[in-house]
Amino acid sequence: MIELLRSPRRLLLFLFEATLLALAVMGAACIRLGIHEALVAPHLRKKAVLFAFVVAGAAYYTGLYDRAGVRGGASVAKRWLTSALVATPILLAVFYLVPPLALGRGIFLASVALTVTVLPAWRVVYDTVSRNVVTPKRVLVLGTGELALEIRDHLAMHPETGDACLGLLAPDRSYVDAIAGVVGTYGELFELVRALEIETVVVAFRNRRGTLPVEQLLELKLRGIECLEGTDYYEGLAGKLFVRELKASQIVFAEGYRIDRTQRRLKRLFDVIVATIGLVLAAPLMALVAIAVRLDSPGPFLYRQERAGEFGKPFVILKFRSMRLDAEKDGARFAADEDPRITRTGNFIRKTRLDELPQLWNVLVGDMSMVGPRPERPVFLERLEQRIPFFKQRLYVKPGVTGHAQVRCRYGASTEDMLQKLQYDLYYIKSQSLLFDLSILVDTVKVVLLKIGAR
Repeated sequence: MIELLRSPRRLLLFLFEATLLALAVMGAACIRLGIHEALVAPHLRKKAVLFAFVVAGAAYYTGLYDRAGVRGGASVAKRWLTSALVATPILLAVFYLVPPLALGRGIFLASVALTVTVLPAWRVVYDTVSRNVVTPKRVLVLGTGELALEIRDHLAMHPETGDACLGLLAPDRSYVDAIAGVVGTYGELFELVRALEIETVVVAFRNRRGTLPVEQLLELKLRGIECLEGTDYYEGLAGKLFVRELKASQIVFAEGYRIDRTQRRLKRLFDVIVATIGLVLAAPLMALVAIAVRLDSPGPFLYRQERAGEFGKPFVILKFRSMRLDAEKDGARFAADEDPRITRTGNFIRKTRLDELPQLWNVLVGDMSMVGPRPERPVFLERLEQRIPFFKQRLYVKPGVTGHAQVRCRYGASTEDMLQKLQYDLYYIKSQSLLFDLSILVDTVKVVLLKIGAR
C-alpha cells in the first residue's frame, strides 16, 4: 500500500476511480428511482462512499494498481469483475450489520453492472492516453556502473513511474556506445541536456573526485534542471537501497535508521494487539491445520527451530511442520522449488502462508515483531555476512512475521536473492513507522491471496 502512496500518478488514479465508483452508485440510484427521488434518498452519499471504498480496495488487492500495471482490455475487465465479486460479500455483510447503509437490491445490482462495464472502459482509455499522449519526464544518468544500469533498466521496465531514461554518460569517449545507451561523456553534459531537452540529471557513479562536472551541474541546477544523487533517486524509485554502492557513512549520516523510545513502545503495543487478535481469530483454522499436518505425516505438528533475533540473540521460532522429520539428515539447507522434503499438506500451507501462524505466539512473547526482516538461522548468518555487505545490520531490529522484503520479492534461496531482500530490509529499517508497518500488513494479505513468493 505504501507503494501506492509514494506514486502520485497511481494514487490519483486510485482516487479518481474511487470517485467513479461512487458516481456509479449515484447513477444507479437515478436509473432505479428517478433523479428527484435519488437526490433525496436517505444516506445515499454515505452508501456511495462505502461502495467506492470497498470495491476500490478489492481492486487494489486484485492488482489493478500494481507497479507493473495491467494492460489489455480483457485483462482489465477480468480484474474489475474479480474486484466486484470479492467486494460483494463484504458489502452484503456490512448491509446486514448496518441496515441504514444498505443499498436496495436493484440499486446494488445496477451499481455492480456499471462497475464492470464503465470502469474497464475508462481504464483502457486511460492506458491508451497515458502511453500515447502523456510525455514522461526526460532523465539523463551520469555513470555506466551497476547503479546507473539498474536505474536505466528499472525505468525501462516500469514506465508507470513517469520517468524515461534518455541515456547514460561515461567518463570518456572510449565508453560511448549508442546501441548500449551511452550517449556521451561527462564533459558533454550541458550540451546533451539542451539537445535532449532533459528535465532531470541523476549522478550515479561512485568515484567522483576529479571527474564530477561540478560547474555544469551548478549551472543546470540554477537554470531549473533537477539534479539528483543516484542512490537517493533509486531509493525513491524502487523502494529499496542499492547495497552494492552503499557506504557506511551513508548509513551513519543519513536520516532514519533509528526509532525513539516512544515509537518503540507504540510498535510493541501494536504487535501485542495484532498478535492477540490474530491468535483468537485464527484459533479454529490453526486447529484444522494441526490436524491436517498430523494426519499427513508422522511426527509433531509444530516445528521448532533456532533463529537469530534482535542483535543476534537466538530464539526458538514456531511453525507448522511442512517437511518430513528427516528433512535435514544431510545438514541445513534452504528450501528449493519442488523440494521433495515438503509434504502434501506442507506444500499447501507454505503457499498459503498458514505455516507461519504459530509465529503470532513469538510476537506475543516478544521474540518477534509483526513486521521486520525475516529471522535467519544462525548456521547461515556467518556465510551470508561474508558474502553480502551490510547483512549484519538487519539484526539491529526485531525480526518479523512479515516484512517489506517478503511482500516485494520472491523467497530467498541464493546469495543474489538474499541481496535483493536485504536492499528492501535496509529500506524498511531506515523508514520504519507504524504507518509503514500497517501498509506492509495490508500488502501481506494481498500476497497471501495471490500466493506470491512462497516455497
